[in-house]
Amino acid sequence: MLRFRQAFAADSPILSKIHEECFPNYWDSSAFTNFFGIENTRAVLVELHGQGKPEPIGMMVYRVVHEQADIITIAVRPAWRRQGLARSLLKSAFSHAKALGATKMFLDVEDGNVAAFGLYTNMGFRQINRRRHYYKQKDASFTDALVMSCELASV
Repeated sequence: MLRFRQAFAADSPILSKIHEECFPNYWDSSAFTNFFGIENTRAVLVELHGQGKPEPIGMMVYRVVHEQADIITIAVRPAWRRQGLARSLLKSAFSHAKALGATKMFLDVEDGNVAAFGLYTNMGFRQINRRRHYYKQKDASFTDALVMSCELASV
C-alpha cells in the first residue's frame, strides 16, 4: 500500500537518497535539512508499506509564499516511474498551495527531460522562460532549465 506523508528534517537522509537516484548532481542531506528551516516550505514523502520497514519511493519539496508556489524538487525512484506518483504529488501540492492562497505555481525542468516536460504540460504548466546552462552534468557540461508556470485556478 502506498502512503503519502509530510516529511520532516529527520527524513532528510531519505530525501537525499531518492534525489541521488534520480539526478546526476543530487542534494545531500544537509541541503534538505536546510529547506525545513525556510518558512512555508513543505516536503512530501511517498512510501510503500507492506511487511517490514516502509520503502521510500518518491518525494517532493515545495514552497508557498503569498500567491506564488514553487516546486523545488520532485523525484520518483526509477523503478516506480510512470505509475502516476509524480502526478499525485503535484495534485497534492496544487490543493495545499490553493488552500494557502497561491494562484500560480512555478517549476524548472531540465531541457531534454521529455517525460517530465510531458507530465507538467499535461498537468497545466506552460513554458514561460529558459535558463541557459542551469543544470551541471557529471561530465561538467551544462543543460538549460525550462521555467514553467501553472494557473492554479485551472487545475
